Amino acid sequence: MKKLFFGALSFIICTSVFAQSFEGTIEFKKQTLTDTVNYIYYVKNDMVRIDEIGSRSKKVEGSFIVDLKSGKMFSISHERKLYSEQSPGTPAVVNGKTEVTKTKNAKTLQGYKCIEYIVKNKEEGVEVSYWITSDKFDFFVKLLKILNRKDKSSVYFQQITDAEGMFPFFSAQKNSEGKEETRLEVTKIQKKIIDAANFEVPKNYQKFQK
Repeated sequence: MKKLFFGALSFIICTSVFAQSFEGTIEFKKQTLTDTVNYIYYVKNDMVRIDEIGSRSKKVEGSFIVDLKSGKMFSISHERKLYSEQSPGTPAVVNGKTEVTKTKNAKTLQGYKCIEYIVKNKEEGVEVSYWITSDKFDFFVKLLKILNRKDKSSVYFQQITDAEGMFPFFSAQKNSEGKEETRLEVTKIQKKIIDAANFEVPKNYQKFQK
């Protein structure tokens, strides 16, 4: 009976651990026709921190902390040791009809099986192809809705139905002529426990006053 009890208990513990939302770090880079910028996501429960790595300094120059539950956001300048509270932007407007296609193409990126989705809009003259995985990345859609970024990679991803828990490991934005303009690519991902202190504004930083 004891063996049966402890076996069942172990199964429950393991199941609850694997059922949890993603916690860890995701490193990715954004490439445009003129620049390449590297970022790191730190994810823990309802908190996300985005670090921007300077292309020249190779150091964290700025951070963005987002509370997915309350919607509060803080931007941080590490060089100036300043922070400010940010307000959510207005949602982007999509002109015309957006077509979403889930293809049968699959490949493994950073150890995750990804499926190709293609989202295009003839009126806007934009097509974005995504390679998407689903592994309890519950933070991502919530983050996009709070940030309300206007780049097409963010806007078009939200046109995919039932995208909760999904995360794009690669995306490429093309214009009406088929020329690639922007690329986002995950370069490293780690599941690990993140210290909650990463989501706090350093105590010696001053609030930026406009």
